Amino acid sequence: MKFFYKNYLTVRAFLFVIIIVMGFLYFSDTSFTKNIKTKSNLAKYAEEVLMKCSAVKYRPGCYDKEIPKLMDYISMEEAFDITRLVQKEDPQYLYCHVLGHNLSKRETDKDPSKWMDVITRCPATMCNNGCLHGSMMARYKSESLNDEQIEKLKPDIQRICEPRGKWKPTPIEISMCYHAIGHLAMYITDADLNKSADLCTIVGTKEDGRNYVQTCTEGVFMEVFQSLDPEDVALVAKIKPTKDKVDQFCGAFKNDFIKFEACHRESWTLFQDELKDAKSLEKFCSFSDRPLSYKTCQAAMMNHFTVEFVIDGNDMNKLDNFCMGLDIETHKRDCYAYAAGRLVQIDPEYTDKGLLVCNLAKKRGLERECYTVLSEYGKRTFHVDTKEFKEYCAKMPDTWNDYCLNNTNIQ
Repeated sequence: MKFFYKNYLTVRAFLFVIIIVMGFLYFSDTSFTKNIKTKSNLAKYAEEVLMKCSAVKYRPGCYDKEIPKLMDYISMEEAFDITRLVQKEDPQYLYCHVLGHNLSKRETDKDPSKWMDVITRCPATMCNNGCLHGSMMARYKSESLNDEQIEKLKPDIQRICEPRGKWKPTPIEISMCYHAIGHLAMYITDADLNKSADLCTIVGTKEDGRNYVQTCTEGVFMEVFQSLDPEDVALVAKIKPTKDKVDQFCGAFKNDFIKFEACHRESWTLFQDELKDAKSLEKFCSFSDRPLSYKTCQAAMMNHFTVEFVIDGNDMNKLDNFCMGLDIETHKRDCYAYAAGRLVQIDPEYTDKGLLVCNLAKKRGLERECYTVLSEYGKRTFHVDTKEFKEYCAKMPDTWNDYCLNNTNIQ
């Protein structure tokens, strides 16, 4: 009897082990299969989006609408994965800032109480950090706050763009996040320009010397002049000036150069018909006697022209002719530099195009500022101790590689 009992225990133990092992293999295989299916599904979704938008005249606008629809079935992260797959087939879509807005808006709408967490899940270096904007705008798009409520919200606004938990944003992510606070401020103050800009001054001034007041204030006035959604249009309908009233509108802030200059810079959309050539840019950006004001304005304007010439038009010669059409030598030099930097800001996948812009500048003897700006964008886009940063700097020519990595002097 003891013999049979011992054998029974042995067999039962053996069967138990077999069941455990088989269960492990089953769940491992299921997990592996699930991952394969997920990747396969994402590729299928990407193919469907590409197919739907293939016959559309402006494909990026189609992608902006079609990819967010998929979030009824997938996560925000998976939607960005699909975006990357689409971008591989259609590189023009690397400029996907509006999509970034739309995806984080959709994610925030699922649970508005987690709007601050959505920001930490946004992909770095992708879609010109549009994802950082959408979450804030979605949370308060239909809700303004009184002064007491804004005071209670300030601690969250002051820390939302700073590293927290596992989120370690790069310098450019932090800057773009503070820009988004400018948009947020307009929503929570019901488009009160002075209150919004004053909030930028409070949250954008840091004890360690960093200052994001300008980029935040630009977000305030961008909300006025560059509305993206029906909610944006409705928000500023009562205050948005017509083209002939811009000087009067911005003149109300003449005693505060940050507000005054940001207002004029962001009004460029009203003058698109006039801004056809380099001379128009110089004229438009001459609204202030402050030397730095012109440089900041030209940099902002090159954000637009770089997209128009290089990304949408795929015409480097047009960019070259535009930069050389400027009257002043320093303006020409900065033109190439700002264009190159803008390309990397949109997406580091455009680094090679940025280097091509610097090569154009080199033929004109104007390359120094261009390579300097590209190097600085590397430090702002990546954490400097990462493989990605080193690979970025390795693309720089000659001694600029060492400058990018180590800030060594260039002779």
